[in-house]
Amino acid sequence: MAEFRVLFVGNISQTTEMRRDSFESLGVPIETVNEGRYTSSSNPLYAKLTYWSNRTPPIFAFNREILARNESFRPDVIWIEKGVNVFPRTIRALKRDPSRILVYHNTDDWRGDTQARAWKWRFLLKSIRDYDVHVTSNFHNVREFREEGFPHVHHMELASDPGLRPPAEISEEDRRKLGAPVGFIGHWEPYTEGLMQRLVEAGIGLKIYGGGWEHADATRLADACQHRFVWGDEYVRTALSFDIHLGIISSQNRSHTATRTFQVPALGAFMLHQRNELVTRYFDEGTEIACFEGADELVEKCRYYLERPDERRRIAAAGQRRCQVSGYSETDRVREVIPLLERVLAERRAPVR
Repeated sequence: MAEFRVLFVGNISQTTEMRRDSFESLGVPIETVNEGRYTSSSNPLYAKLTYWSNRTPPIFAFNREILARNESFRPDVIWIEKGVNVFPRTIRALKRDPSRILVYHNTDDWRGDTQARAWKWRFLLKSIRDYDVHVTSNFHNVREFREEGFPHVHHMELASDPGLRPPAEISEEDRRKLGAPVGFIGHWEPYTEGLMQRLVEAGIGLKIYGGGWEHADATRLADACQHRFVWGDEYVRTALSFDIHLGIISSQNRSHTATRTFQVPALGAFMLHQRNELVTRYFDEGTEIACFEGADELVEKCRYYLERPDERRRIAAAGQRRCQVSGYSETDRVREVIPLLERVLAERRAPVR
């Protein structure tokens, strides 16, 4: 058991919930401030106001709860996910006790590279230097944080959910209803839409799940876009109902990986992933996953593997074994970061000589 207590602050859903639960499963005493309680609203206009202003009454209440739970729980580590709604004055108040450490964690690119993001993230950008440890899944940010002189920077890669398990079998009804020869589960971006259009133009059967696809060209992708999310058990059944599951990453976020990079192989599904220096370090191309670069190779690889089901099954099984052997679950990622937190705490509390 780790010899520190964590106050975990974040919107408890999806990957954030996975990290919180992983701390718990590893025996770390933890309490949670769920940001989602304050940022969600049944009124869509009020929810949008909260999102963009960062200063509605619920956001003030969220910051008060952070400070109150800090006083009552007396954590050693205050782990803040993203932190865009945490006021700079709240961060300053938390730092008054020098025996505690503040940890920044983010799976998104921290830079305010557009006017909208710079405004939305203004509190984070003002206080990012006040964190003691910077943990990020974005490989570019690791270098940038170190160049900024941040003392403790850790690359915590994305991961699979250890709570998701493949069923014994997928029913033919699920395969018809959820699946397709090729599938993608993820949000819309212009570059991703371009790749999807090339598949449709090539006559390859396609289904797309996820958010933002109302922005896509309805005349070309109308049949492919499902305009809904899939979560939990339905996500598992959907992923396993595709012959080929696409691993397309966010260009807007400068990503090398996504949660699907690890989740899809961990479930035993066949992954065709965008090629880059990190993904080919985690998986052996052609043996544990397949890779592509650009629309032409994407179409070529889809046609190739759709005609070779036995090869797909061999690669999918090898990819699943790699996830198990190499430790690609969220629990494995949290286990990796615990020694860093222990070391920084020890340095902070060492007597001054």
